[in-house]
Amino acid sequence: MSIDEELAKLDPKPPRTELISTRALRVRNAIKRGDYAAARQTAAEVIGASQLENWRYYPFSDFIVAITDTNDPAFEAQLNEWIAEDPRDSVPRLIRAQYFHDKGWLKRGNNFSRDTMPAHMSVFTDYMKKALTDINAAIYLNDGGNPYGFYLKLRILRGFGASPDMTAAFETAVAKYPAYYSLYEIALDTLQPRWGGSSEAMYAFVDRYAGNAGEHSPLKLLYLRLYQDLLSSASVVCTQSAHDRNQLSGCVASGMETVITASLQTKIVSALELYDQSDRHQFNVAVESILSGMLKTRGGDRYSGMFLELAANGMRSDTRLVEDDKPIQNNYVIDRAVAESWYAKGFYDNAIKKYQEARKDIEHASFPNEEERALALSAIYDDLAGGYNKVNQYVEMIAYEKAALLLGGKARGEPLICYGYYKLKHYEAAVQACTAAIERTGDLQARYWRGVAYRDSGEMDAALEDLRVVADSEYAFRTAAAIDMSVIYGKRKEAQRSLEVLNKYAYLYDQNKQSKENLAASYNNRCYAYMELGELTKALEECTASLKYGSLPDAVRKQQELTKRLKAAQFDPSGLERQP
Repeated sequence: MSIDEELAKLDPKPPRTELISTRALRVRNAIKRGDYAAARQTAAEVIGASQLENWRYYPFSDFIVAITDTNDPAFEAQLNEWIAEDPRDSVPRLIRAQYFHDKGWLKRGNNFSRDTMPAHMSVFTDYMKKALTDINAAIYLNDGGNPYGFYLKLRILRGFGASPDMTAAFETAVAKYPAYYSLYEIALDTLQPRWGGSSEAMYAFVDRYAGNAGEHSPLKLLYLRLYQDLLSSASVVCTQSAHDRNQLSGCVASGMETVITASLQTKIVSALELYDQSDRHQFNVAVESILSGMLKTRGGDRYSGMFLELAANGMRSDTRLVEDDKPIQNNYVIDRAVAESWYAKGFYDNAIKKYQEARKDIEHASFPNEEERALALSAIYDDLAGGYNKVNQYVEMIAYEKAALLLGGKARGEPLICYGYYKLKHYEAAVQACTAAIERTGDLQARYWRGVAYRDSGEMDAALEDLRVVADSEYAFRTAAAIDMSVIYGKRKEAQRSLEVLNKYAYLYDQNKQSKENLAASYNNRCYAYMELGELTKALEECTASLKYGSLPDAVRKQQELTKRLKAAQFDPSGLERQP
């Protein structure tokens, strides 16, 4: 079946009303063409329609993050121009603060500061300082009238870890907006040991705010978030010392046993009763985020599984793979979480089955409007695309990801469309899909796959341009990008440029960050470059290093050849010359 036929079967129907993401794109485009009046009008309309719900400020929090374009070098200049036109307007200041925040984290990546290149940390710090200046101005100019400004300020300050400034900003924020749950979440996150806090500080924080809240207060959900943060903290500590999955799981379990109190599980069960005491859609959105975070935590299978069972009981659902005798309709959030747990364990067919069940559950769930239903379905389609990717069903993968986009969701897996076309060897379609993803979000995964699509279609200069952007980043694909660049130069008989690439990216040889396979490939490629340049002694050293980490046949062959040539050179110095 073709992609179009598969997509037609899904028949995704976007809401008849204008999506929040569409309005955000309207603002972005207005900024780019210098129509700041139109940009401000649309932003004002969304602000006017936004309100504090139980666990979010909606829809503005979704709206603003879709405006900024970190991929366009001219976007900052256009924001500067808007601010210069009306220095007393808080809206462009708020948008520029968001832009600086997003740009800084894009440059830094998701690694700890100790694992991030110093130059990237320096750029990150500069962006956060500029973001802080703007957000302070936005809050002042608006007299604190937009709660999102306080939330963004906390996000910015979190980049510097737990600090007196962070504490002061949080206390000011909750004094102004005591019902804004997201403020408490981010402050709690910052109290994790990785940011300079402790489990004791986390417990004290939650007991202070959730413990003293009313019986049915939304703040009770902080007990669920505390459990997630404790699990995440244990995983971070154990990941640094564990050598395999079993050891990691055992370490995390030991760590959790030392920090989980007897009363926390009771408080979690009590907090889950909010499902029957509050808006169920809002509860679903809040709990879904917490569940997903736990299930993605490395080594946390045992504890995330226990939590999933508690959540399922509280939300009147079943976690079994086969539910032929289930008495009630499952909550789609629980089925989606069960699917994610199967996915994390590598049982992708089971994951797809449960994602499909979650898709059906949405048909019976209540939503406040068409857009929110469409966004929930979009997220499931996005998940299904990831599942089909794992079982190499690229036609289905592309169709589901396209359906997710048509429904207006964030579609985190959008790069899977271009990746799918690449795997199907439809290189022109891959380039077009990757370009669309890059223009929408600046996604580095899409940049990488566009680079390899260019490479395999023979457009080497375009490939090198894209791969260089990825190799210079903190993104997970940077190692592959750098190695790919060295191979391209090697095939073009540009050994010196290949060597320059391999020497530029020191992370290629970092045993703490690279797999043995990547280390073997990096040393092997450098061996080849030195060999082509006639530096045989250095080449032999590199091939020998490669073979410490793997048994690449190419490295074995070159090592044998180099050994022979260097022995011959003891009797005939001309043997050191590079052979044609």
